[in-house]
Amino acid sequence: MEKRNIIFFGAGGHASKIIEIVRQKKEFNIVGYISTEKKGTVINDYPVLGSIDEYNNSESLKKKYYHIAIGDNSVRYRIYEAIGSNADNMVTLISCSSQISPGVPIGIGTAITHGAVILNKAKIGFCSLVDTGAIIDHDTEIGDFVNIAPGSVICGGVKIGFGAVIGAGATIIEKISIGENVLIGAGSVVVKDIEPNVLARGNPAKIIKKRTFMNAYLK
Repeated sequence: MEKRNIIFFGAGGHASKIIEIVRQKKEFNIVGYISTEKKGTVINDYPVLGSIDEYNNSESLKKKYYHIAIGDNSVRYRIYEAIGSNADNMVTLISCSSQISPGVPIGIGTAITHGAVILNKAKIGFCSLVDTGAIIDHDTEIGDFVNIAPGSVICGGVKIGFGAVIGAGATIIEKISIGENVLIGAGSVVVKDIEPNVLARGNPAKIIKKRTFMNAYLK
């Protein structure tokens, strides 16, 4: 089967991990990046093809498959909006080393990276990220533009809203609801529902302050 051409939005560390997944699959020919880096710069063997503006003005680039290889939810969302909210050529990427129960729906544009485990009757939203070694147990619903960071454990029946971030190594006990735009700090243990638009952390996790979807958390 002929390989399809793919480009990545973003050329940082997360993109390098996504490149590994693409190389595993052997379904795509990697063309390069759309990035703020200087056009022509070679990163991990692939060139920067231009900026988002150059992408939007190029019919050739817009015909290629793409993945938004950015860890930060709000940045992924802004890029998606900047290119016209077009999911026609957006690609979902799943590592060969992940374990996913049969029949689990996974939204377009989502990345499931190395060693992640997703169990029966879970649901994963659009353009989200389930990162290295994360565990999502049965009947859990992950919303759109969510980041489940490395090593986090999401127990059964949990609901996680749009734009939420579950920090590295955090644990969410069963049947908890995490609101939209919530940031759960790394290593936290969540034992009760968390309202939308807040930062919560600790063991047990407590609300620290308000936040919005556009607040940066990966610096």
